[in-house]
Parts: sequence; structure tokens; C-alpha cells
Amino acid sequence: MAMDAVKQSANYHDLASLDELRSAAQKDPNKALKQVASQFESLFMQMLMKQMRKSNELFESDTPLNNRHTQTYRDMHDNQMALELSSSGALGLADLIVAQLDPAAANVTPASVLRGGQNIDLQQRSLNASDTTGKNIAQSTSVTAASSKTLEKDNASAAVSGKAEEAAAISRQSFASPGEFIQAILPVAKKLAADKGIEPMAIVAQAALESGWGKKVIANSDGSSSHNLFGIKADNRWQGDKAVVNTLEYRNGQANQERAAFRSYDSFEDSVKDYLSFVEGPRYQQALANGMDAKQYAKELQAAGYATDPQYANKIGQILDGKHFAEFSQQAVEGE
Repeated sequence: MAMDAVKQSANYHDLASLDELRSAAQKDPNKALKQVASQFESLFMQMLMKQMRKSNELFESDTPLNNRHTQTYRDMHDNQMALELSSSGALGLADLIVAQLDPAAANVTPASVLRGGQNIDLQQRSLNASDTTGKNIAQSTSVTAASSKTLEKDNASAAVSGKAEEAAAISRQSFASPGEFIQAILPVAKKLAADKGIEPMAIVAQAALESGWGKKVIANSDGSSSHNLFGIKADNRWQGDKAVVNTLEYRNGQANQERAAFRSYDSFEDSVKDYLSFVEGPRYQQALANGMDAKQYAKELQAAGYATDPQYANKIGQILDGKHFAEFSQQAVEGE
């Protein structure tokens, strides 16, 4: 793959490299996705450089060196430069394209992060999406057990004075892998959704999308976690704490920056509780009617306007079908 990248960046006019890329995409689409995304990034860079050149045309009108011959060679130079810049990954657009087209393999881009306008560390996300080694699985199991106990303890202490300390402990909780996130949140989802008629895996998959497997939860103004796993906004009915951030919303197919307030909770368990109460409203009755069908449930949530992302339900479906849920299910079977 590295040699292919070098060959691609050698000459913009090397059509043979495009044939090789087409052949590679037919044999293994996922493997060729990165190179295709890099090509799209280079096209974007070409457009950007053309606009930059165009803005300078006024100053070049009286220059004797400005003619169709020099413009031709200049365009060739710009195209080559755009290809090399995209190959270096300096712009980062190719990584975003890969994450958007293959979220199951690239640690899904959380919808709440997009709406929150937060920076995404693509390289770190790629590392987090890599396969877990046996050693990491062993570590994950022990840490997950502690995480689950912490969540249960927080719920049990809700009515006592020690709740603040438990909530603070959960605020510091982090998930080393998607598998750990599933093992920590799934027991809570099963317990709280037992009488709601909603498939717990659907709840966990939606939380994974919205929070980036627990790593991209919206932050409060003081930097602490809002524990908002589902990107629920704080409207006039919400009397609790709020986290106000910049958001990216889709209106008529167009993405627009807005400022919005999101609900803030003391713990992840409180977030799941509020989510279940939230979807019991009249707006989501059709979704509840399909609660045990995880993918259809996600489609009905999107149809009811839960999120403005037009690919919201598809992304949840990809998570449900992805390797992280498959690995967790396999581990659960082997542990029985």
C-alpha cells in the first residue's frame, strides 16, 4: 500500500495508477478506500488552488510572462502539488471521508461531536479502532468489571449524600475500547429498558454513535463530562444543568453552524434514564412500537426527527453490524 501511494504521488498524469486503483477497489473496496479518499482530497485541493490563482489574475494582466503556455505548465504544477499534499495527509480531509464511508472500521464519527463542533483527533481515533490484542482484552475485562460496578453503585447511592462522590468517580471513567464501552453500558441499558420494549443493543449502538464509544462526550463549560450519551438538547422543559456548545445541524440538506444547549447529567446511568423517558414522548411512539427491532427502531427515530443527520439510522445499523458488536457477542458466547 505504501508503494502504491508513492507511485500515485509521482506523476499526476500517470493514468496507469488510476487503472491499478480501480483494480484494487474491485478486489478489496475497503483496502482501496483510503487511496480513493486521497484522490478526492486532491480534487478539493485543486479547486482551492484554482480559486487562489483566480484571485491573482488582476495583478497578472500586464505581466509579459502571463500567457496560455505558462498557464498550462502552472496548472500542471498545481495539480501535481495538490496530489502530493493529499498524499501527505496534511489537510486531513481524506481521513474524514474514510471515517464517514466506513464508520464501523474507523471508530464512528459521533453525531454529537459533529453537532458540537469539537475537534476530532483522527490519528488517535484510528488507533482506538485497531484490533484489540489478547493482552488488551484481558485488561479491558478487569477494567470493565470495575466500570459496571461503579455504574451500579452510582444508581444505588442516588438517594444518599454520597452520590456526589460517586458521580465524580464516573466523570473520570474512560473506555479503553469499544468492547469495554459495550460491556459497561449494556448492563445499564438492560436493567433500565427491561419494561420499555426497546432492544438494549439498539440503545448501546445509538450511544456509541452519539458519544464516539464514550470518548467524545460533550463537555461542560468547566471541562467536566456532561455524561450526555445521546446528544439530547436542553429545551425549555429541561430544569437541570446544561452544556452549551457550537453545533452542526442539517437544514434542507445543508449543514449549518448553530449554538445549542445540551442536557448535562451526574452519571451515564442518569443519561440512559433520561433518554428512555425522552423517547416515551408522543413524538417517538412509532419508534417504540418497533423497539425490539434495533435497525427499524433507529429508522423510526430518524423519521420522527431525533437527529438531523440524513445518514443517522444507517450509521446505527452499521455499528450494529460492525466488528465490535460481533466480537462482544462472540466473547459473551464463549464466556457462557
